[in-house]
Amino acid sequence: MARAPLTAGSSSDPGPDRSCPCQSTPSSTSASISDALRKSSGYDLDLEKAMHLIQRSCAKRVGLQAPEGLKRSLPALARQIEELTCAEVIISGDPCFGACDLDLRLAEQVDLMLHLGHAELGDGDPKTIFLEARMDCDLSSVARKAVFALREKRVGLATTIQHVHRLEEALEALREEGIEGVAGPAGGRIRHPGQVLGCSYSSVRALDVREFLFLGTGRFHPLGIALATGKRVVTADPLTGDVSEIDIYPMLRKRYAAICRAEGAKRFAILVSKKPGQSRMALARNLKARGEARGLEMFLVYLDNIEPDRLLNLGAQAAVSTACPRVALDDAAKYTIPILTPPEFEVLLGERGWEDCRFDEIED
Repeated sequence: MARAPLTAGSSSDPGPDRSCPCQSTPSSTSASISDALRKSSGYDLDLEKAMHLIQRSCAKRVGLQAPEGLKRSLPALARQIEELTCAEVIISGDPCFGACDLDLRLAEQVDLMLHLGHAELGDGDPKTIFLEARMDCDLSSVARKAVFALREKRVGLATTIQHVHRLEEALEALREEGIEGVAGPAGGRIRHPGQVLGCSYSSVRALDVREFLFLGTGRFHPLGIALATGKRVVTADPLTGDVSEIDIYPMLRKRYAAICRAEGAKRFAILVSKKPGQSRMALARNLKARGEARGLEMFLVYLDNIEPDRLLNLGAQAAVSTACPRVALDDAAKYTIPILTPPEFEVLLGERGWEDCRFDEIED
């Protein structure tokens, strides 16, 4: 199946392939299901485009995958696809944590996969269509509100996939307030200028600025920007209007404490994810060899979802996660043993100083 015609971002609109039986042109039903999804989740998705792509490919079996916040809309979407295309639809019931977490087993069972909510990570599975979830909320107002908290006249702007389509209005709002805002480039895992991921901050690291403004919800991404760049970060939430400065020191204290707890460990599990966008087996093998060279007992553990109960029976005294950085940083409190990132393990081995410890990013 050719890659080009199955790209959701394509500007062309070929319409259904009339050689395929049991197909109708998407009508107001696409709009109604989109409206229902927007009301239930707050997100916009280009479902009509998805229908056209399904029809053009003549897919007989379609898979649907979405994060938890969009799952409630999947049964209605499945019914609509079946009515308009006569394709059988199979919903992935497993958790989905991002574009890195494609359901490859389901992909083997279908002709086409619709992955809702996330942007594609570089070159992916040729039969997977990514439908990015967009939030229709104003960024200009919260950008103006954040001006009082900024110290520099030139700042880097960053956001997540939900808001990246409205980043230009934030840049314009800052210009009107006498602030030059700049968005970092796309490339690698980053599909859009100004976008950041929990596992990649290349767009912000590419900028020569002394301060960043993050527009979005939550604390993890702005904290990641601060850790990855070493620069001051102000975060502005477009949903609540809250503006605050990110304090990295509580996280740094927790991470240093995790390294100290792991100093007495002799048996280390190196965790390797089965998720296609998180798997770093080469890195895991390298870390295993370096630990063994220091006299540590090291073993590789290959698993899908990393949870505390999966590690209990292995007898590990500490672990190093080569999967999503959030496993060690966000979920550390769930585990009875210290979970380190690869750079933190290098600090433990004495290969780098604590002051040189960097944020763990997946770069491929």
